[in-house]
Amino acid sequence: MTNEMHPKARPTRVAHVMYGLEMGGLEQLVVRLSQHGRERGIESVVLALGPDGPVRELLQRANVPTVWLGGLAGMTPAAIRRLAQEVDAFGADVVHGHDVGPWLNAVATRTLRPRTPVMGTFHQTVEPQGKLRPAAMAAAMFTNSLVACGSEVRASLERWSPKLLSNVVTIENGVPLEVATGAEARHAARERLGLPQDVKVVGYLGRLSEEKGPDLLVDAFLRHFAEEKDTHLVMIGPGPMEAALRARAAASPLAGRMHFTGALLEASKLLPAFDVYVQPSRREGRSLSLLEAMAVGLPTVSHAIPAIREVHSDGQTALLVKSEDVDALGGAVKRLIHDPELRSRLGEAAKREAQRYSLSTMVDTYAKLYRGAAARAQA
Repeated sequence: MTNEMHPKARPTRVAHVMYGLEMGGLEQLVVRLSQHGRERGIESVVLALGPDGPVRELLQRANVPTVWLGGLAGMTPAAIRRLAQEVDAFGADVVHGHDVGPWLNAVATRTLRPRTPVMGTFHQTVEPQGKLRPAAMAAAMFTNSLVACGSEVRASLERWSPKLLSNVVTIENGVPLEVATGAEARHAARERLGLPQDVKVVGYLGRLSEEKGPDLLVDAFLRHFAEEKDTHLVMIGPGPMEAALRARAAASPLAGRMHFTGALLEASKLLPAFDVYVQPSRREGRSLSLLEAMAVGLPTVSHAIPAIREVHSDGQTALLVKSEDVDALGGAVKRLIHDPELRSRLGEAAKREAQRYSLSTMVDTYAKLYRGAAARAQA
C-alpha cells in the first residue's frame, strides 16, 4: 500500500553506498532511484567513499541527503565504523551497495548492525578476482539480494556467487520515457553545445574510460570522416582517457569538428542534438545512456557484445558491428549519416523498444524489494 493510503506510515529508509560522486551511469541511477523512490514511501541517504564530484549537486537538487566520507579508504575499520554510524544516524532499514567494493563495505557494516538487511546491485560484468573472489562469495551469504541490471550481468553473478543461494534477482535499468524530442529540443541542445544547426552530429554520452571504448569511436571518426565536412563528433562525459583523446583531436585536421564537453549535469537532455548515437563499449552491463538514446528515438551504432544484444537487434533498432573493428564501426556510422530513411526507421523502432525500460517500473521493483527486506528483518 502507498503512503497516500496511510499518511502516517513510516517510510522505508535506504542507505545507498557507492564509490565516489563523479558522473556516471551508476551514480545517475542512484540519484533517480533516491529521488523517485520518495514517491513510493522510500527515503534515501547516499553514503559515498572515494572522490567528490558533480553528482553531489544532482543529489542536492533532488533533496537527497548525502554524506561524502572524504579520504576514508574502503574495507578499513575506520570506514566500516563510519558507514555503520551513518546508517544508524539515518535509521536505515536497508543498506544498498552498488558494485563490488561498495557492496563489500555495506556487508561489513553487519558486524556492527547485524539485523539491518543488505543488498547489492551489480552494474558491470567485471567479476571479483584473486583474494577478492572468496571474500565476495562469503559476503554473498550475508546479503539479502544480489541484483543484476541485466541478463549478462546476472550470468556473471551466477558464475561466482555460491550455487546454493537463491538471492540473485534481475532488475533491469530504467530511464525516463517522457523526454523532449523534435525540432525545438534539437535546436536547444545544439545551441547549448555550441554546434551549428545545419550539420550532422555523431555523438557519445558516457565515461571516457577503456571499457567504454571512446578511443575506438575517435579512431573511426578520424579514419572515416576526414572528407565529411558537414559531420561533427561530440563526446559528452569525463574520464581517464579524456586528456589523451582531446590531444589527439586537437592535433588532427578534424579538430574543429571534434568536441569534448567533460562532465555535464543532466547531459541526457543534450541527446536530441545528435543524428546518430554510438556506444563503442568493449564491456558493458546495461548502459543508461544507450537506453536514454533509444528513448529520444536515436539510431545507434554499437558493438555486438552480449549486453548490447540484450537491448538492440541488428538492422532493426541499431547497426551492430564486431568489437574492436574500427573500420566496421566507422562504416556503419557513415552509412547512417548518408541514409536519413534508415536513421528514421531504426530510431523509431528504438523508441518503441525503449518502452520496456521504464524508470517507473525499475523504481517500483526496487521499492518492493526494500519493503520486503525491511519487513522480514522486523518480523
